[in-house]
Amino acid sequence: MGRCFLSHQIDALNILRELQTHKKTRSCDGDGAGQSGVTPVRRCESRRLKTIAERARESCVTRLIDILTRLISIEEDLIKCASQQERSLLRSKDSVDLKNICLRMALGEDASCSDRDLKELRDCLRLIVSNLLASVRDENSLPSTVTRHKLREISNSFPDI
Repeated sequence: MGRCFLSHQIDALNILRELQTHKKTRSCDGDGAGQSGVTPVRRCESRRLKTIAERARESCVTRLIDILTRLISIEEDLIKCASQQERSLLRSKDSVDLKNICLRMALGEDASCSDRDLKELRDCLRLIVSNLLASVRDENSLPSTVTRHKLREISNSFPDI
């Protein structure tokens, strides 16, 4: 059951990475073959400079991708050592919401990230982290203590949007 939640999160991570890659390559695309029939070398000279807001959004996406990567790693560890009862505490709805937010961002106009999308993504990730913290809060084993520490670090690293 826990693997299903994780697959949604892995899909969301892949979507975000593709979105980020698309944004980087979109500004450097060549025009194809020139008049001589020879394909010109791609140059990024003609791309426009990014605004501070665009750079801030890109930085935010990068930080959220890092958070999601760390979260997936923690959840994989939880699934490995969790009992069946603990696995049921991970909510599928949150993972599905995360994937849907990422899909909407990827399908948006020019695959750009609005502040609203980034806030929704951040809030969804925060919710997943807080639910995981709640699910391991009462455990007194060494692995759960380490997990709580990692989740608190993630919780403190969310960017302001």
